[in-house]
Amino acid sequence: MSQASESDEAGVLIMLGLTVFGLLCANLPGYAHVWAAADLLPLQAADPGPADQLAWWFGQTFASWVFNILLVVLFGSSLALGAEVGERGTLGWMCLLGLVAAYLFWHGELITVMALAGMIARPMQALQPATRWMTLGALIGGTFLILLAGAGILALLPDTMGLADLLGLDAARILAVEASHQSGFLARLPDNMATALQFHLVEMFFLGGGVLGLILLGMELVERNFWGGRWPVMPLVFSAAVTLGIGLPLNGWAALLALGSDFAPSQVSRGMAAHAAGALLTAYGYAALVVLAVRFRLAEPVQLLLIRAGHLWLSVVVGQILVLTLLFSGLPGLALYGRIGPLGLFALGLGLCVLQSGLIWLCDRYLRAGPVEWLLEGLAHRRFAPLRR
Repeated sequence: MSQASESDEAGVLIMLGLTVFGLLCANLPGYAHVWAAADLLPLQAADPGPADQLAWWFGQTFASWVFNILLVVLFGSSLALGAEVGERGTLGWMCLLGLVAAYLFWHGELITVMALAGMIARPMQALQPATRWMTLGALIGGTFLILLAGAGILALLPDTMGLADLLGLDAARILAVEASHQSGFLARLPDNMATALQFHLVEMFFLGGGVLGLILLGMELVERNFWGGRWPVMPLVFSAAVTLGIGLPLNGWAALLALGSDFAPSQVSRGMAAHAAGALLTAYGYAALVVLAVRFRLAEPVQLLLIRAGHLWLSVVVGQILVLTLLFSGLPGLALYGRIGPLGLFALGLGLCVLQSGLIWLCDRYLRAGPVEWLLEGLAHRRFAPLRR
């Protein structure tokens, strides 16, 4: 591997490592409450206090949607670098893994749609650069227009319409879902499978083009040597400042709008559009800051930990799905589903990040590859290499 390729791979791995930690915190509300609670605070806590409101606003502003976007982009970059998880044979097994994870454990996984989009994106590397850029621009822009159209339709609804009418999640329905999850793994399966089917239909038909576009964008960033830190410093600094200076206020404004509007449809639509644009800009801003940190060798011990996490990213993501499912809806009587507010989830996320860091260090010390990466590679090649070092 050339020196340029090595620097690109290091940048991708560091950003992947940061992303899996961000995903842990961003996705916690999806494990802990009904599917819409991540973006609708009244579904998490009936009477949230100032501390709960601040914790929820912080998550919405700095993490929600952003790290999901980054994961898809970085998956495209790893495909361009020839990562083993992106090989043709492993993508099929990765798709099957995602289906099992979604229908049995957690409906919000991205593994399936990424694997399917990756199968389409790999042959598209042969297209001319201008064609690839026009294609990814049309896919991402078209998906954003679909979101705007949905927000516009939502804005046409009367503001007298409540949450129960908008989402079909009245208090009785929410209590029934919470009771099924608190009753343990088997009792929650019907609800989870129904929600997973709903999510997959939405992802495939409305968001699938955007996922493909983001994967192509990740490939292009490798082609343009973005992750290797070879772009001029000042354009990186300026672009990070501009995108974060616009993206974070948009995210924060959307969260404040939700907090203060009692979720009237017209205001929800504006918040949805602002959050979609803000998340895209914030994702680029985070990536530019990480590239600058790598270039100037800032916090190298942290970078080393993130590289280890990047090597194991799929195992970490699957591990999060299994552990958080067990924690929130695994054991009857001990399940925490619907019982923790935003502040509690914030503290839990910090604790789990520390625990995850230790597990990543142990895996890197004693294993040659992540368990899931090892399994997919073995299934694809029909030959399993030793897992332990």
